[in-house]
Amino acid sequence: MRTSFAFVLAVALAAGCVYPRRGTPLSAVGNVPPGSASAPADLVQLTVVDAQVRPRARGDRDWDDGGGLPDVVARIYRDEQLVWESPRLDDTLTPRWDATLPRNFRISPTNALRFELWDIDGVGADPIGIYRTRGLPENALPGAEARVMLEGGSYLAIRVDPPRPHRGVGIEEFEVRPDELLVLRVLPYSPASRAGIEAGDRVVAIGDVRVSGMTDAAAASALSMALSRAQPLIVRGANDRERTVTLEGTYVWLAM
Repeated sequence: MRTSFAFVLAVALAAGCVYPRRGTPLSAVGNVPPGSASAPADLVQLTVVDAQVRPRARGDRDWDDGGGLPDVVARIYRDEQLVWESPRLDDTLTPRWDATLPRNFRISPTNALRFELWDIDGVGADPIGIYRTRGLPENALPGAEARVMLEGGSYLAIRVDPPRPHRGVGIEEFEVRPDELLVLRVLPYSPASRAGIEAGDRVVAIGDVRVSGMTDAAAASALSMALSRAQPLIVRGANDRERTVTLEGTYVWLAM
């Protein structure tokens, strides 16, 4: 039995994504202006500055065959999950990364936090030292470097600063459909999430204009500008009822 080309094309289109996907943009803010909404209490900007590695490996051994120095990697774990790993710095007892994590670091007093240093080369990996705590170390004060003493005699220096904000709506991905914008992903700590917008919600109007009366580009642009223009959104949820949503706050706080 022959299958028509039109039928095959229809099946192929149904199996894939036939609607364009976009996201609302973000713009970085240097500092939170005085008097603006405060940052979330469980977010900080975390920088791994440098380390001092003990001269000898465990058991009073050389770090590498022939007396070479360690190839050092720093790792950060939260609740047993690896959050960040540094680039490897080779043949040094004094590695310096001065690396700020790519997003604000989420940490509460109840989270198990672990810093690790490792000697990693082409042959294997050996632990240099580990530090365990709940929440941030007590000596990690805003704007100052803090030495985290690892078991075994090495230390890691970190710096904690206020979290970095961005401006934006916080709808990370949405699908542009003829009559609605289907929300696929919402950033936490954002105006959209604070207003209760969730994945699966459908934006059917922005301000007093229905999405059905806009071009795709105009609808995507209007959603991105809704916060700065103070325009409410008309959103249809899982129950198929429409509700009016006012975006809350100014900032998106990217977190990891």
